[in-house]
Amino acid sequence: MARVSKSASKGNRGKGSHVNMWRNIRLFSSAVVAGIVISPVGGPARPAAADVEDCRSGAVCGWSEPAFTGRMIYLSPGAGCVETPFPIRSVANTFGRPGIPAVATVHAGPGCTGPVVARVGQQQSRPVLSPPGLSAYLAW
Repeated sequence: MARVSKSASKGNRGKGSHVNMWRNIRLFSSAVVAGIVISPVGGPARPAAADVEDCRSGAVCGWSEPAFTGRMIYLSPGAGCVETPFPIRSVANTFGRPGIPAVATVHAGPGCTGPVVARVGQQQSRPVLSPPGLSAYLAW
């Protein structure tokens, strides 16, 4: 807890008030930095939180983790079959209506093989893909 000098508590701003102010700022800053440095030690690192809102309007996006978290990639609409750079565990299509009806079909295997994991049309999303998708067919 920060100590307040008598002169500061009485509203008297003498020479020492600026020194005390900077000392209090340094103490507070040190406490904040110490809290940031120490806090990750308590548990495993988690992927950065993301959201469907992070996928810009008029795009198809895939995430490395469920619930739209982890690394995010943009998948090019109309590109046909594409391999994903990592297994995707959630997907969103932010194309709006009216507009071009972009559709993405996510497959469990490479080269758009294996079972269909998800299909997302305009303004649709799937927060969990199980199994994860290794490729996607993107059409207009």
